[in-house]
Amino acid sequence: MPIHRPTPDVLALILCDQIITDRMTGKQSLIGMFSKIHAQRYPASHPQLSVFVALTDGHGKTELVIRLVDSNDARPPIVEGKGMVDFKNPRAIANLALQFHGLTFPEPGEYRVQLWSQGNLLREARLEMIHIRPKPPPPKTDQQEEPA
Repeated sequence: MPIHRPTPDVLALILCDQIITDRMTGKQSLIGMFSKIHAQRYPASHPQLSVFVALTDGHGKTELVIRLVDSNDARPPIVEGKGMVDFKNPRAIANLALQFHGLTFPEPGEYRVQLWSQGNLLREARLEMIHIRPKPPPPKTDQQEEPA
């Protein structure tokens, strides 16, 4: 029978381009935080999405699941990742950093990055995919020379 522990409290759930961890200090730098992605065509590819999570009030080893889903829940998750944090005591703060590569978004709209533990949704962050029109080429002016 699995051990049921109280769910931890989420201090942060942040989307960014990259998470860099300093080898000497263990400090993490979040590079390029965002909540929107712009694309000209759909399905749209996005090369890399990193998710940073900070939690407290946890008890022992706790498995976490991060899912990227369409907000209308009609489709299966775009991606899902699992990680484990170990709380030495409930007052400790545990961080988890996951990277996802080569994501494909089927259409513009609202998506959610969800954080789950023990079957419970702890927190979610909105991610908006925005369709942008390509910029038209600049109009020719009289000063531009025609090719000979």
